[in-house]
Amino acid sequence: MRKAIGILIGEMESKLSGYAALLNYRYLNLCVKAEPMALLSISVVDEEGERKDLEDVAFATLKDKYTYEIIPKDPKGLYAICKGLLKDHPEFDQDIITPDENRKLFRNVENEQHILCKVPEVNKDRYDFLMDAVKTLYDQCKVEIEKVDVAYSAKLVTKILGFPKEEIEEAKVKMEDSQQVYDKMVENYFTSKQQEIENAYKHYLDEQGEKKAEADEKAAARGETAGQKLRFDTDE
Repeated sequence: MRKAIGILIGEMESKLSGYAALLNYRYLNLCVKAEPMALLSISVVDEEGERKDLEDVAFATLKDKYTYEIIPKDPKGLYAICKGLLKDHPEFDQDIITPDENRKLFRNVENEQHILCKVPEVNKDRYDFLMDAVKTLYDQCKVEIEKVDVAYSAKLVTKILGFPKEEIEEAKVKMEDSQQVYDKMVENYFTSKQQEIENAYKHYLDEQGEKKAEADEKAAARGETAGQKLRFDTDE
């Protein structure tokens, strides 16, 4: 009996794990910073019309916390890569650059060019979009997990019919404990992504405040200078 129950719970865990992993992957593609996993879904159609994964046609690295640097393996594939990036992540700001000598990958390519992809800042509009998307994906995941929980709880009832009460209770507890593990995992993904977005939005607001303070200081300095000049001219 225990072996049969173990197999049943194992099957359930496999399905729950799949939905949890899918939610996490989707969250990684709601980019707040440059996340390497977000590039996995990108495909590129080459000159012959063949579809390839990004990793087959380019090298990818992080230039900074918010910027990918994409290096085509073949210079002729530059614009096809740009199209692939645009299709999967239209929110990225793309810029084609000629890298400094120390960032060049190929020494025998005369006009080596790289693609810089910058993740947009989390302003109010993007904050609202990201938070709505995070909640929607979470709700969808919870619906699928609930279906699995209900289905396997029903299968368990069939499996344990006729067994001693102690063994029935033990099997139920094992299944409930397993279900709670994945419920908690999904909840953690949800709250962690929300917090990441909150932090990014706070960072944006802090930066805007610093820029405004700096601009106010410059404006005040210009005003003071103008006043001094005005008084000087008047004295003359």
